[in-house]
Amino acid sequence: MIALWIVLLVLVLTVAIVVAAVVLPKKYLKTRYTLTKTRDRGIKAVEEKNGRTIVYEPAMEYRKYIKQYLLSERGDKKQLACKLGDDISYLAYDVAVFNNRDELVTVLTVKEKVEDMGITSPVDLPASTSYVGLTVTAVDAEKLPVPMTAKVKAKHALAFLFWSTLCVVVETLCVKVCFANIFGGVFRELIIMDGVSALVTAGMLVGVCLVNVLVCLIAILIRGRKKVWTE
Repeated sequence: MIALWIVLLVLVLTVAIVVAAVVLPKKYLKTRYTLTKTRDRGIKAVEEKNGRTIVYEPAMEYRKYIKQYLLSERGDKKQLACKLGDDISYLAYDVAVFNNRDELVTVLTVKEKVEDMGITSPVDLPASTSYVGLTVTAVDAEKLPVPMTAKVKAKHALAFLFWSTLCVVVETLCVKVCFANIFGGVFRELIIMDGVSALVTAGMLVGVCLVNVLVCLIAILIRGRKKVWTE
């Protein structure tokens, strides 16, 4: 019988760890970067037999790195290429893709060692692309500040705190029952039901919940390393 309680104890701890460390963070702690819709200035459109190309100028702060960029359309195939400033050998940038309803379709992260000096390799875009917004993140050895703030949605943070705390409470109670049945012998019911034991358990729960809240807050703060884009 003791072997069964040992198996249950291992199972409870395993499930609790998986839920707290994997399931809940994956569901509730997705960091989001808020994007501002901006339409860069189109300066020229070139109509061709099999499609067209539109030339844009990027935001002012990026023009010393990217002079212009081209959006080309050939049937359902759409591509982006950038004309660069002189002597740039490495460029990293994010491409926010919008459709004709001003909805964010996706964000592409491009990191390229520039082989053809002065122009980047073509980047394939979704067929629904209407326009894009560029954010330069690195040029050669220089890293640029990203003008977007990473954050976890407040309602998701609260949900994460609630469910993780509930998980800790249930885990603690289950572990107590398992330990009482493994080590308590004839006193196992007394350990589980006694008033003094209940007070000790309540004190432990308060302490464990406080530690859990602290750990959750730290987890929320460090989730900025993952990028999930929104408008």
